[in-house]
Amino acid sequence: MKPQITIDRAQIWIAVAVLGFIALGSFWVENAFRQSGEEDAQKSSVRLEPDYYVEKFNFIRLSNSNKANYHLTGEKLIHLPRTDQYEITNPHINSFADQRTAVTIIAARAVVDQKSNTVLPKREHDIVRLYDNVTVERPEGDNSHFMRLETDYLMLTPDDDLITSDHPVTLFTHGIESHAIGMVANNSTQQLELLSKVRARLKKRVD
Repeated sequence: MKPQITIDRAQIWIAVAVLGFIALGSFWVENAFRQSGEEDAQKSSVRLEPDYYVEKFNFIRLSNSNKANYHLTGEKLIHLPRTDQYEITNPHINSFADQRTAVTIIAARAVVDQKSNTVLPKREHDIVRLYDNVTVERPEGDNSHFMRLETDYLMLTPDDDLITSDHPVTLFTHGIESHAIGMVANNSTQQLELLSKVRARLKKRVD
C-alpha cells in the first residue's frame, strides 16, 4: 500500500506543480503584456509631445538656384516628432527675388511639412499651412500694383511658388474690394485668381 500512496501523492504534487506553473505563466504573460502596453502608451505619449523648440527664430529658405527667396521669422517654433511637422507661432514670411516685388505673409499660426522620404505618404514638396488672421500683402512696385488678401487659411508651396486657399477670402486692390471662396496666386507671374462665388465692390474715389 505504501508505494501506491507514494505514487498517488507524487502525481498529486506533480499536478499541483503543473497548475502552479500554468498559473504563474499566465500571470507573467498578462503582466508582460500589461507592462508592454504601458510602455507603448508612454512612448506614444512622448512622441506626441514636441521634442524641441526654438524661440525668436530666423530662417532663410534657398531656392533651387541657391538664391534666397523666403525669409521666415516667428515667435516660437516647435517640432512634433510623431508627424515630423513644425508648428510656428505668429509666423512672418517675406518672399523676394530679383525683378519681383516682395510679398509679405503673416498669420497667427503655421504648420510646416518638409520634404521627406521617411514619412508615409512620402512628401514630395515643402508645404506651409497658415491659419487664423492670415494676411498677404504686396506693395505698389515698378511691375505690380498694391494688393492685400485676408483669410483664415492659406497653403503655401514654395517649390511651385504658389499660394492657395479653399476658404473665404477678401481681396483689396485698385480701389476694389472683392470677396470669394477659394483662390490661387502664382508668385512667379504675380497673378491671382478668385475661384467661386466672387463678389466685388468698387470703392468711391475721394478727390
